[in-house]
Amino acid sequence: MAFKKLLFVCMGNSCSSPMAEVIMQNLMVKTSLYWEVDSAGLRTWNTGRRPHKRCLQILREHGLRSDHFCRQFTVNDFHYFDYVVAMDEAVYKELLLWGGANPAYKECDVLLLSSFGKNGQPAFIDNLSPTHKMKKFRSAYYQIKECCKQLILSQKVDIVKYELPSSEDEDLYYANKEKAAKDVEFVNPMPESSKHSGLYILPPEIKSQSSSTDPSYSKTSMPASTQGTQRKLCQKCGQKFLAAL
Repeated sequence: MAFKKLLFVCMGNSCSSPMAEVIMQNLMVKTSLYWEVDSAGLRTWNTGRRPHKRCLQILREHGLRSDHFCRQFTVNDFHYFDYVVAMDEAVYKELLLWGGANPAYKECDVLLLSSFGKNGQPAFIDNLSPTHKMKKFRSAYYQIKECCKQLILSQKVDIVKYELPSSEDEDLYYANKEKAAKDVEFVNPMPESSKHSGLYILPPEIKSQSSSTDPSYSKTSMPASTQGTQRKLCQKCGQKFLAAL
């Protein structure tokens, strides 16, 4: 799977693009894609500031957070990123004009996020600004998230679903592990001669048993039933999985 770099761009990098950045990063983790995602603005209005408080609040409502500091889009971004994704048509047109005057524009694709709607149809995304109410920010969140899902699907990538083990399996595993450790301690108490030496070597017949019951052992030694599993999804299953996120 090819590694991709995406940059979301709006006017001030305060509302729409940082929200899209965090939404896409969250979707990437859940689908095991791990692409690089960033955001920027065409203007210097908010450079060095945190995203707008309403943007951060909406993200918190969905269990997400942003560590982003607003920055301005530069020509070098055309060189670095594979996709520059405009949050609205005004930004998209300006990026195309800007890119037409720079050779670096040929090295990336400029996309309009709202063009990635369901069934290949254009979608609607509310334009956000600091003057808008929370209701508009909430609706924009779901609109952006849906378009980000369709953008992922448009790349024809393999979506991997990570399934966590049940808590009952994990509890049973660690309970058995603790019991085995106590059995080893009971069967092989430390001899008096070694209590003050600080050194004690287990007999060969105990070594193999203690290595599997050592509490410091990594979770990678856990049986498959108690470890998370990854399952590659077909295109149809991937669509259903993304739709449910």
